[in-house]
Amino acid sequence: MRVVLGCHHLSSAHQTLQAILQLGFAGLQVHPTHVMEHVGSTLGKYLLTVTESEYYGNYMLSEQQKAKELLQSFEKEILDLGIPCYSKLREGHVVNELMAQAQESDADLVAVSLKAQESLGHFFFGSVGRKMIFRCPTSFFVYKPVNAPQTIKRAIFATDHSQFAQKALERLVRMRPMGLEHIAVMTAYPQNLTSALAPFVSQLGVDVSRWVEEKLHEENLAIVQFLQKEGFHAVAEVRGEPIHEAIENSVKHQDAGLVILGAQGHGMLEGLSLGSVAAHQVLHTRHSVLVVRP
Repeated sequence: MRVVLGCHHLSSAHQTLQAILQLGFAGLQVHPTHVMEHVGSTLGKYLLTVTESEYYGNYMLSEQQKAKELLQSFEKEILDLGIPCYSKLREGHVVNELMAQAQESDADLVAVSLKAQESLGHFFFGSVGRKMIFRCPTSFFVYKPVNAPQTIKRAIFATDHSQFAQKALERLVRMRPMGLEHIAVMTAYPQNLTSALAPFVSQLGVDVSRWVEEKLHEENLAIVQFLQKEGFHAVAEVRGEPIHEAIENSVKHQDAGLVILGAQGHGMLEGLSLGSVAAHQVLHTRHSVLVVRP
């Protein structure tokens, strides 16, 4: 399991590493990666006029030295744990470089930290976050050091039972996060839609909401049984709520600290899409998020 771990600050990188260790991936190999962004590229045209000045050159050399020291310290910590480690210092746009490093190292996962007070933190500010969510071809993990550390071992797997969701589930199992102590397989359905359909089927004597919930529960139980055969503890949950509300309430109900997204919405449940749902979960919630790419 190769993980590219974005290192912006040593403290946040250390916290993300601890979260990855708690998830218990087998055969872990870590690639700590620090990306140096040129000042002019982030602060606009005003600073572009000084990019060739002696001051700017000295500043970048100083930042480079700090980055090297950070990576050396972090690499030693990982190696002392007996985990293979290959650190890398890169220059450019942070998301582009993390994705490039993931490709070059044939990584299974890109991991970064997002502090709670940084609702649009360094790695996920504006278009940067959207680029990671919509364009990163590798599974990615966003750790938010908010809740008690042990809650990262309790997860919600949100699914819409699409073909993509099934592939993502299979990919999750191949990743072998055996540190997960509890997985709640959760599906949300629009209860207002079933209520709207009720008058048209009332003559059939069918309770639409109950029928939909029972069918979804059956499908969730099939996933639960699959996960249990693979050695995970899992339970099924169906919520008749909008998807974001359902995830938030499920996190509270299950005392979870991690949301796993493995769905690409189709049909009635198309609100559960890797794009809109992942963006909301990464940028606007307090729990950690694992987006699984098949």
